[in-house]
Amino acid sequence: MKSATFLILILLPALAWAETMTDTKDLALPADGIDTLVINCGAGSLNLRGASKGGKIQIAARIEVEEIGESDFREFVQNNVRLSLQKRGNKAILQSEIKPPAGPNKDARINLTIEFPETIDVDIIDGSGSINVNNLRANLKIDDDTGSIKIKNISGDVRIEDSSGSIAIEEITGNVIVIDGSGSITIESVRGDLNIKDGSGSLTIEEIDGNVTMSDGSGSIDIRDVNKNVFIVIRAEGSGIVEVEGVKGKVTIRP
Repeated sequence: MKSATFLILILLPALAWAETMTDTKDLALPADGIDTLVINCGAGSLNLRGASKGGKIQIAARIEVEEIGESDFREFVQNNVRLSLQKRGNKAILQSEIKPPAGPNKDARINLTIEFPETIDVDIIDGSGSINVNNLRANLKIDDDTGSIKIKNISGDVRIEDSSGSIAIEEITGNVIVIDGSGSITIESVRGDLNIKDGSGSLTIEEIDGNVTMSDGSGSIDIRDVNKNVFIVIRAEGSGIVEVEGVKGKVTIRP
């Protein structure tokens, strides 16, 4: 019993040290004269919401580092966190990243919540982590490495280039272009044309007012309720079931 008690006392300091430390930093920039928000970010989630009122770009950044003590965390934030919001011409540039080296066994991320005028175009270059964009009356461009993407209520054109991770798009007024490596794709309610180049993963497409043009590798394809034409190219390595229903225009499927 004494040896067991001694072992517990030895482990307690290590358990107390091994925790997740957090810090929150707020950034803001007047939106006057800005027509594009450019976001360069590394690991961490990204949540954007366009606002009908307010003339500022407002950012809440939550820095999280696992397995670190308080004093080491403060030093880590000072030396390894790069976080800035600057105006350059007609663009607002947000830089958010953990500078290498992050240190041995350091799981670090910056989670961003951004609110900005809904009429500003958005250009996102993202490393890893989920992306969620809502309520935008402008164009949206995303270049993403890994992590899920959810987009809803965009009154403009949308272009996504993604390596891996699921994609969900809903309620888009403009045209949509998706270039995807792997992961499921769900797209619903697009008033413009839809163009997809997909590597692997299931595709579910519904309620498209324009044309649907698609090049697919592998995975099932389910297309319903398209007002114009559907053109699908199944690449040589492709596999999966294709189901098309409710198309008012011409349907073409070829290898």
